[in-house]
Amino acid sequence: MTPQQDATEDHIRSAVTALVRVFENLGAEHQALTAEEAKTSAKERRGTVVRMAEDIAQTARTISSTIMELATARGLRDLGVPHQFAKDAEGRDYSPLLTLPAPSDTLYDAVTYLSEAADTLGRAYEPTKKNPGLAVARCPSHMQVVFTGLGTALGAVCADLATKDAEVAQDYAAAQALLVRLEDRVCRTVPAQGAGLNADQVAAAIRADPAVARAAAAALAESA
Repeated sequence: MTPQQDATEDHIRSAVTALVRVFENLGAEHQALTAEEAKTSAKERRGTVVRMAEDIAQTARTISSTIMELATARGLRDLGVPHQFAKDAEGRDYSPLLTLPAPSDTLYDAVTYLSEAADTLGRAYEPTKKNPGLAVARCPSHMQVVFTGLGTALGAVCADLATKDAEVAQDYAAAQALLVRLEDRVCRTVPAQGAGLNADQVAAAIRADPAVARAAAAALAESA
């Protein structure tokens, strides 16, 4: 096995390792959203939470499919199966029959799935007009692993494909950027303040950020 083959296979292993962690960490967020759904009575607010949980579940299904694609690509390489034609009587490529799958074709499917997973998470945490405060991670530390792991896997698969397609990373740069933005916005946490914010600090935070003001109003309406 050549050093180049070793490197490309390491890319696949790196991607799969990252995606297994992504899959594991989606569980806590889905559990939290499901529990929130059960205790939320306001119809529109509950609908938003239901949609978010469904998007998390869809992301998990996409990650599962991606891992299968990557495992297939790795297996094809290990078995030495390239993009193979059938042969005619003279030993020339015979196109009327299907070709055997190529590892690179499977990797293109995988990178497409990863982009779809990023888009699904983007929809899950898209702020709504009436309940913008819901567009945050219930389990920030777990979702940080999800966003970072997806970015790692996407980068690894693109690095592998770059040996055949130098522009593939540019094709999926938007998905990488989306994951970075989502991690920054969705997983933002408030630092511990010891005794907590006093009334003046809370009022100042609400006046300084319209999103905070809307979230505070929504929380008050929910508790009323």
